[in-house]
Formats: sequence, structure tokens, C-alpha cells
Amino acid sequence: MARNSHEIERLFRMQKQIFLFSSWLLQKLDAQVYQLSEKERRILLALSNGDLAQHDRFIANAAERLRRIIEEMARLSEARSRVNSEFDRQRMMLKLMAERLAKMRGEEQRAEEERDLMDLLERRFG
Repeated sequence: MARNSHEIERLFRMQKQIFLFSSWLLQKLDAQVYQLSEKERRILLALSNGDLAQHDRFIANAAERLRRIIEEMARLSEARSRVNSEFDRQRMMLKLMAERLAKMRGEEQRAEEERDLMDLLERRFG
């Protein structure tokens, strides 16, 4: 267990880095979902608009690509759910560490003020 605010502050900085990494992972997953959605939109647009949509080979390729996109989106959705849970946990831990650090600093400040007061009293009356 940490004994002073310096140790807690070090743990707080580490916890903050983990929190930021979780945030970055969420952003990366969101970007991947967006890219897949764009691919899906382009394929569906090509199927609905062009002369190519009437060729069986194009339709089969498009269907296979759509199937892979749907599978990948399901994997990303599951990963995002797990990372989001971890992100929430890290946010809570970061908040607790900040509170613990503030409490520890307050205790150290009070102890220092008490020592200063005792030194002053000792010099004055001792």
C-alpha cells in the first residue's frame, strides 16, 4: 500500500495512462466500424444503381464481401463492448485514485502544519 502522496501520485499517473489507452482503443474501434460501414454503403450503392448489379458474378462477390463485413462488424461490436467496460472501470479507478491522492495530500498538509505549530510552540515556550 502506498505510504505517501508521491507514491499515490505515481500510481495516479500510471492509472491515467491506462485510461487514455482505453480511450484510444475505443476511438480506433469506432474508426474501424466507420470504415466498414462505408464499405458496406458503397457495395449496396453499387448493387442498387449499376449495370453491374445484373451480373451474377458481381452479385456473388458483393454478397460475400457483405457477409465478411457483417462478421467483422460483429467482432468489432463485441470488442468495443469489452473495451468500453474496461474504459468505464478505468474511469472509476482514476476518479478513486484522484480522491485518494487529494485525501493523502490533505493529510500530509495537516501533519506538516501540526509539526510547524509544535515547532513554533516549542521554540516559543520550550
